[in-house]
Amino acid sequence: MTALNTMASQYASPQQLDAMLGALEQDLPALVAAHPSPGEFWNAFMRRVDPIEDSTCDDDDTVLPRLNAMLAPYGMRIAAVE
Repeated sequence: MTALNTMASQYASPQQLDAMLGALEQDLPALVAAHPSPGEFWNAFMRRVDPIEDSTCDDDDTVLPRLNAMLAPYGMRIAAVE
């Protein structure tokens, strides 16, 4: 296996990323209900987001807009994923 293949294989495929984000979006109503205080919600939400973000390459600009789209109905948004 080449170094390029090894680097590419550490990241989720677009289909895997879509599935992870879809699962988070599906779970979001329960997550919001289970964590009524903002601090608790954001801690729980970011625990779900961190592995998703870790599975993307640094120049992937698709995650943040999708996260903000799923948060918008709740009147929330994030400025960046760290």
